[in-house]
Amino acid sequence: MNSVQAQLGTALRDEGLVDETVLERARELTVSSGQRLGKVLAEIGVVSQEQIYQAYAKVTRLPIWDGEGEALADDERFGRDFLLFNHVLPVAAGKRRLLVIDDPEDDGLIELLRRFAPDMELAIAPPSRLSYAMDAGLGAADDGTPGAEQSAINVESLKDMALEAPIIRQVNDLIGTGIEMGASDIHLEPFKNRIELRYRMDGVLHNRPAPKLDDYPAVVSRVKILAGLDIAERRVPQDGRIRIKGSGRDVDIRVSTIPTLHGEDVVLRLLDQKKRALGLEATELSASVVAGFREALGKSHGLFVVSGPTGSGKTTTLYSGLQEIVDGRKKIITVENPVEYEIPGVNQIQVNEPAGMTFANLLRSILRHDPDVIFVGEIRDRETAEIAVQASLTGHLVLSTIHTNSATGAIGRLIDMGIPDYLIASGLIAVSAQRLVRRLCPHCRAQSEPDELLCKRYGIAFGTVIHEARGCKACAKTGYAGRLPIAEHLPFTSALRHEILHDPSNDNLMRAARAGGFTTLLEDGITKVVAGLTTIDEVLRVAG
Repeated sequence: MNSVQAQLGTALRDEGLVDETVLERARELTVSSGQRLGKVLAEIGVVSQEQIYQAYAKVTRLPIWDGEGEALADDERFGRDFLLFNHVLPVAAGKRRLLVIDDPEDDGLIELLRRFAPDMELAIAPPSRLSYAMDAGLGAADDGTPGAEQSAINVESLKDMALEAPIIRQVNDLIGTGIEMGASDIHLEPFKNRIELRYRMDGVLHNRPAPKLDDYPAVVSRVKILAGLDIAERRVPQDGRIRIKGSGRDVDIRVSTIPTLHGEDVVLRLLDQKKRALGLEATELSASVVAGFREALGKSHGLFVVSGPTGSGKTTTLYSGLQEIVDGRKKIITVENPVEYEIPGVNQIQVNEPAGMTFANLLRSILRHDPDVIFVGEIRDRETAEIAVQASLTGHLVLSTIHTNSATGAIGRLIDMGIPDYLIASGLIAVSAQRLVRRLCPHCRAQSEPDELLCKRYGIAFGTVIHEARGCKACAKTGYAGRLPIAEHLPFTSALRHEILHDPSNDNLMRAARAGGFTTLLEDGITKVVAGLTTIDEVLRVAG
């Protein structure tokens, strides 16, 4: 680890943002992942990107660019290709002339810039902020003009275009930008007179300059070639995968295409294989939920399910739990589609449905390997659910996810799949539900005092000071920076099992849960509002 990284860790610890235990664990991950300390800490959610760059500024004595000024695209000392490749933006801010970079640890680049432009001041900015500014200041792809209908394009010509350097560069750039920004998804959406390119960050979509309409068929074909899909088939949905390796990182990209009125809509979901979970404390779940998770994970057998929609952090939370129970004395096997993170000490298997390696088939096979703990990536059908429940009744601890809106809804979903109520009552030990809400930007959040009606509606003590989103340059005017989970955890009691066997309506299940002290997603979200971490509007957006 270089001196800047060492000083960075010390600075973050001195600010009280990380403790020595988390810092030491993150340092270990830098060795195994090849990533830098700041990147590891940001990816596991311990500190925000903005906090890391504040620490960088303290360590390197380079100021943080506030976003003010105009880009100097015509500085003859630096070619556009050089600036784009090295992520350097020349800026005129009043009388100041700046060279903004996003890598404070690149000593070679810093020395080069100081040699060739001694009259300009160096500054740093987080990659996401600098990327936006570079697109605007150095030029980006046009919005496009109407082009030929996709159906009229010759397949061979399309393939030739997809293999040309400009198209390859466009696809590489849009994927690279998504990875650099920390986006979870990239959306390419065709309309009659334009293409839209949007990146999902912190659960919200952001528009970026898109490929030209004339180039779009070739761009889609390039993505399909990388994902191993059929470029000649544009009438049915297709799913594939791209694996990107390099610079110590493995990024798995799930590609999905679907035909629309004006062409194929493409979504790329980015999964960083080198991400790591540090344990349940690092997830920022409420203490009561963490305690419930640990109690369930401490059982020798039973089924523990986490519910929620796609992208709600279910798998990450279960990975964090698995990380805590890897002790060398248990055999842990996972079945996933895809394997999102690698967990040392855990046998991870990836589903391959074309080869017959489905969740159900793999689950049957791994039971013959005598595992202590089984993680099934998702219960999506009756066959998988039956095997998971049976395994939980025969001495295995089974963890899985399911797509429902609430913890009690997961019980109803299993019943709808055709699982007998007596097996559910016997096998389930706990159910959780989870969502991710955007975290308030610490730089611009503003205090507010909710009125009496609002306090009464959400159980907030009248006179409590909460916060609202405002927006500043640090958070790209959104008012939010990063995300944190809200969750509800439902341990199984005798009263709950009684309702499952006699009248498992959602109202009855909720009544039994409430009798056991159950706290809902909305209520957990309100505690995060009162703590100043998010807003009521944000909680209602995902859990209202």
